Amino acid sequence: MTHPEDSSQDPDATASGTASPLPRRRAALVIGSALVLGGIALAIWAVTATGSSDPQVAAPSTAPSTSSSGTAGDSPAAESPAAPASAASIPPAASAETPVISAFSVEPAAAACPDDRVSTVPLTFSWTTAGAERAWIGVATTDAAAQPAAEVDLTSAGFSELAFACSDADQVFTLTVQGAGGTVSETIAISRELD
Repeated sequence: MTHPEDSSQDPDATASGTASPLPRRRAALVIGSALVLGGIALAIWAVTATGSSDPQVAAPSTAPSTSSSGTAGDSPAAESPAAPASAASIPPAASAETPVISAFSVEPAAAACPDDRVSTVPLTFSWTTAGAERAWIGVATTDAAAQPAAEVDLTSAGFSELAFACSDADQVFTLTVQGAGGTVSETIAISRELD
């Protein structure tokens, strides 16, 4: 017969009659969890305090960044707090200009399609740019750098590698240029005309 005073039958009691190690395990678990959470919080703080690994954002800059694509360089938060307050108000001697698309055209302006199935109409694009370092052309996008059909020359008087697909009632073609001062896009919409 078992008596409640008999510690040999109690699974939480040890042979020496001391208290169960269960409260010590719980305390160790709580302390360990607190240390892990504290380490995670410290790591998050360290990453956000040092900034992004993107050199445009992490490096202190005295000149404001200009981009029509809305990069993080446009925000005041990207400025280094250690930079002197007057440095932002003094323009640098050689400021990076935003690239410009001086002209962007296509021939023909409307696609004369024989049918609305699998036919295509060849297109010839022409453009000129200034202040750009790279250029792309894309179909069905407003940002050809993100969704390019091809990387192209900075100036062209006869790019003819794209065609209008007559299965579409209209299509959008975009020229995107990128330079030290940002990214700029220009779009042309072409409509189908059935013969």
